[in-house]
Amino acid sequence: MSTAPPNGFRKARYTHDDGTDYATIFTAEYAGREFATDTFATADTRYEYTMVGDDDLTLRSMRALGGRRGGVIGPRTDHVVFWLTAGELEMHFPDRTRVVRPGTPYIASASEAYRFESSGTVYHGIHIADAFLREVGRQLGFRLPDGPLLFDQQDEAIARREPLRHLIRELQGSLLDDRVTGPMRTALNRRLATVVLDTFPIRNRGEDVPVANRLRDAVRFIEEHAAERPSVTRIAAACGLSERGLQEVFARTMGTTPRRFLRDHRLDRARDELLQADDPSVGMVANHWGFTNPGRFARDYRERFGEDPATTRRDRSNPRVRAAVTFIEQHLDGRLTVASIAEAAGVRPRRLQQLFRAEHGTTPTEFVADLRRRKAATGALADTH
Repeated sequence: MSTAPPNGFRKARYTHDDGTDYATIFTAEYAGREFATDTFATADTRYEYTMVGDDDLTLRSMRALGGRRGGVIGPRTDHVVFWLTAGELEMHFPDRTRVVRPGTPYIASASEAYRFESSGTVYHGIHIADAFLREVGRQLGFRLPDGPLLFDQQDEAIARREPLRHLIRELQGSLLDDRVTGPMRTALNRRLATVVLDTFPIRNRGEDVPVANRLRDAVRFIEEHAAERPSVTRIAAACGLSERGLQEVFARTMGTTPRRFLRDHRLDRARDELLQADDPSVGMVANHWGFTNPGRFARDYRERFGEDPATTRRDRSNPRVRAAVTFIEQHLDGRLTVASIAEAAGVRPRRLQQLFRAEHGTTPTEFVADLRRRKAATGALADTH
């Protein structure tokens, strides 16, 4: 009787500390197939590669600090969706070059070959078997091409919402648990595969419009018309879906309903206005974003943000500090200096130091370091070891 785990479930970790040659990672994880050639890591590279999952889907991370890495990745049996949280990666395809930077998700289709070069990168990704992704797509009723399954990149409107990363954070405990195997793990894998299919447009679909494009159009319509409180019927018509289809794609991808998504977006915009307007009235801001019942607005606002709208208005920070914090959050994985932060906030570096001391009790540099520590502790795709 075999004692092998169901569907090839496994965990693995490779690092320069244990003497593993960089190229060995590819042969070890892909059954020795020579799809990766000319792979190298310079002697000063310090790397750690971890993976957990089964034959259908794995979570992977690579920390490669110092030195350089590179190689050629040929066609393979899985699609890769990944994010960088540090560094920069160049991907050279036969017809284009793509530079991937921290923050934005990127998908590498299984059938596409490319050469890569990188240095100082922290990478998190999911690898989904082509056969499994096709099976999930067929079960969902997607129209898939007969030939290679090729994906376009995620639209910015969807990328801002980070649906896949939110789902991974939700499922992380189960995904990393080696006791979750068989049908239970397949169900988790299906949820992740569904979000990939819903949010990355499939190429070569003829006249058919990918679901990912419908979702993009729905999110954009909601963002542009939020203050008007459009009905679900109107949103569905704007993106070319039935009301039921719209409800289903929001449930699968965003984990919510279109109506709730619209309400939360209106609350987010109301909070932005309370924080940024010169002298905002809570009532005026609420009315602007279509909240006509003050008591319900206060209740929903408190539920979403943990404080009353009046508290947000009273305690709002200096606009220069807000601009600096926004700049820091947007460029947290890049090179940040007091001078660059001050320039983005429109103040002199010395004045920025004073404002941060008064409002946060720390310096901009210490504030950046603290944010980076917290981000490393929680992770976007999280450390998979």
